[in-house]
Amino acid sequence: MKYIKLGSGYFFKNSWWLLLVWLLPSIFVGLCTGPFQIIEFMNSYPKTIISNFGDIFNILMPLTWQRAIFVVLGIFLVSIFVSMAFGESESHMRSGKLGFKEIFSYVNNDILVSIVNIFIIEIIYIIFKFILGSILFLLHLLLSGLSSVATILNVILAIVLCVCVIVLFTLLASTFLINIPNMISNGYSLKESISSTFQLLSRSTFKLLLAYLMPFLFIIPVISLLSHTSVLWLGNILSFLFLGAYYSSLTMTSYFELSNTSRYDNRKYYNYK
Repeated sequence: MKYIKLGSGYFFKNSWWLLLVWLLPSIFVGLCTGPFQIIEFMNSYPKTIISNFGDIFNILMPLTWQRAIFVVLGIFLVSIFVSMAFGESESHMRSGKLGFKEIFSYVNNDILVSIVNIFIIEIIYIIFKFILGSILFLLHLLLSGLSSVATILNVILAIVLCVCVIVLFTLLASTFLINIPNMISNGYSLKESISSTFQLLSRSTFKLLLAYLMPFLFIIPVISLLSHTSVLWLGNILSFLFLGAYYSSLTMTSYFELSNTSRYDNRKYYNYK
């Protein structure tokens, strides 16, 4: 509960500017890229007739040139605002002062680090979805057969596998999110920083994983309820907005805690030299 408390505490105190920073990328990602397709799949699969390999992927990871371009643009856009949110949070925690005069300078300083890590997260996500779709198609062939809807057993297995993928992906994504401030603060190369980040996370892996999974208690019901409606786009935007703001808070507070770095944003009085 320690990391949930740290992340939630910073989020609620600073939600006004974190939500504002994440509004634009959330609108783009929510409208154009379908950020929660695994959750959508869990709701669509039981009613979908599977006739071939492509039917699984049409609902799990629809691939068009337009979608590919939007994903690439989304990576760059999210990286820009990750740089802003992480940079401003770090400055706030180190100085105790919240000011936005330098917020755009963080993009110039941190954008390459952010792009590399966000790109790796996206590649991991695509690989996981491809593996998941392949396994689910094989299970569908074995248990339901082609040109049929899924049996109850297929649906149960699909939900279990989707949840496992969400958990495993979240674990890896949290590693690369925390790797961003680690690279920025210490000037590590990617290889050095990943090794250092793994060492930091090894102290509290399970507690951190729970903290990073916590938003899905809100996101899964919202996306599930809206998955077959005309306002799914709104659920995507709001869910990604919450996820971005909360993860920014959780990542920075967790990094400061794991690296034993003193914070000054939660003190009432400050002594400056």
